[in-house]
Amino acid sequence: MSLAQIKQVQAGIERVAARMPEVSVLETLTFRVATMLGRELSARMDHWLKPAGLSEIEFRALIHLFSHGEDQAHPGNLCATLALSPANITRVSDVLVERGLITRVLSEQDRRRMVLSITPQGEALVRQMLPSMSSFTHELFKDFSPAETARLLEDLQRVFGALEALSPYKPAEQTS
Repeated sequence: MSLAQIKQVQAGIERVAARMPEVSVLETLTFRVATMLGRELSARMDHWLKPAGLSEIEFRALIHLFSHGEDQAHPGNLCATLALSPANITRVSDVLVERGLITRVLSEQDRRRMVLSITPQGEALVRQMLPSMSSFTHELFKDFSPAETARLLEDLQRVFGALEALSPYKPAEQTS
């Protein structure tokens, strides 16, 4: 994605709006730019994670478990955090267990429940990768003041809230 592409998209939206005045150029362009930005960020994350052999979902699962430290985490926690079905969480967990990045054992308190933990190898991988991710996000927002960044986050959360309130649309399950 480039700023030139955004200008092309805008020109196309303006042509549509000239033929259909009910189309809002500003709202439609904002929607398209947000969509394009999401795709570009995902593509960059995939490129960044490829050398580690991780998908974005697997990395987010690792980060979630890393954030728990010594505390126990359960597959249900991951379902909520990653917005995935139990079946997909099982698949992601299987991959991470197989690679030695997490462990999955039965809970000592409730034998019907699984406990997920990051392994030292998984923690080392997160510690190796997070500095470059942090550098990337810092570079991305370097021209924004903290107040501008906070306002952007607030505005994006408002858009998300409006989207949730629009309809009972249920997104397709994400896959890793």
